[in-house]
Amino acid sequence: MAKISAIEITFPVGVEIPKAAMTLLKNAVMIICEKYAADNPARVMWPAGVGSKMLLNEPEEPTFDDSVFVINAAEKERVLKFAREREKK
Repeated sequence: MAKISAIEITFPVGVEIPKAAMTLLKNAVMIICEKYAADNPARVMWPAGVGSKMLLNEPEEPTFDDSVFVINAAEKERVLKFAREREKK
């Protein structure tokens, strides 16, 4: 399978997501982030935003679409680990 940057799930009608299902979705994203970090030791990834989809309406303040549930992930260099290793040298 090719590397992916997004997962989309679209329901034909509005549904309620039970709390247990919400937890499973968040945990699935965490597992994917942890796998990425394991495969890329100099990097770290984590679920950074969970909630309603933000709609940017510049120059106005952003609004939120409560009918869309979003989990965003963030990624960056694993700074602390490598900073400590540099200090040892």
